[in-house]
Amino acid sequence: MMEKKTEKKNYYQVKHSERFKTYFRFSLIAMCFVLVFTLFQACQRAKGGGLDPDDVELIQYQLPKDDAPVVVFETSEGSFTAVLYPDEAPKFCKYFEGLVNDGYYDGTYVFAVQEGVYFMGGAKASDGSDTDATEKTQLEPEIHKNLWPFKGSLISYGDKGGSVFDRKIMSGSRILFVDTVEFTKDFVKELDSAGGNSDLVEAFKKKGGIPNFSQMYTVFGQVYDGFEAYDAICGREVTDSESLRPKQTITIERAYMSTYGEHKNDSFFDPKSDTLTSADKTVTDGE
Repeated sequence: MMEKKTEKKNYYQVKHSERFKTYFRFSLIAMCFVLVFTLFQACQRAKGGGLDPDDVELIQYQLPKDDAPVVVFETSEGSFTAVLYPDEAPKFCKYFEGLVNDGYYDGTYVFAVQEGVYFMGGAKASDGSDTDATEKTQLEPEIHKNLWPFKGSLISYGDKGGSVFDRKIMSGSRILFVDTVEFTKDFVKELDSAGGNSDLVEAFKKKGGIPNFSQMYTVFGQVYDGFEAYDAICGREVTDSESLRPKQTITIERAYMSTYGEHKNDSFFDPKSDTLTSADKTVTDGE
């Protein structure tokens, strides 16, 4: 009898089983969101430190200074631009900017798309697997009270680290680009009843995002321009629900550093502006 060959799994599939269970739990978004805010209040304060939800500054929607660093992603679907937060995530931003300036992300791939959650990019192989050219540095996560997983936020995604009693997701060269859940009437009702920081709740309702990723990963940037291209990638069909690999090849053709003064879009930071698309925003004002 011939021995059956074991199929080689790509980066995403290797880590997918456990992560999928996590993301499935994330689909129970309302329940988890309540936990985010009530537990922050009940537990973090009780620990004598940690996050106070009333002490959150929504810097992702503050107008950046002209010299604020931004990264421009030129992709096969068009270009989008994100402002970076080196004061809040200094070690990772320094590492990331070095990779960008070295041309590391030029010609890399978007290798997974989870509808309504994220897409993942920055891999040297189209299936997300490691190659000899993959940058494998793992940095300690930098989780900051003023950075949240709104739609368009950039998350550094690495391997699991820490001890058996204190697991954490390290920062690495791959990037998780946050999409948004559907803001249904029931979901919005849960958000409104969650308590905590009302400004933060309103920001998620207006701008979109994945509340369940809150305070779990290194958020280091926020897309503020080019959402037509960004949404095109978020909506790409995948080959199957296991690999989440896009049917159509999507590449980051070039990434380069610049400043906000060179790539302005002040309208995004207008408090009245929406990030949600019409497809995402299922609840209208006044309902």
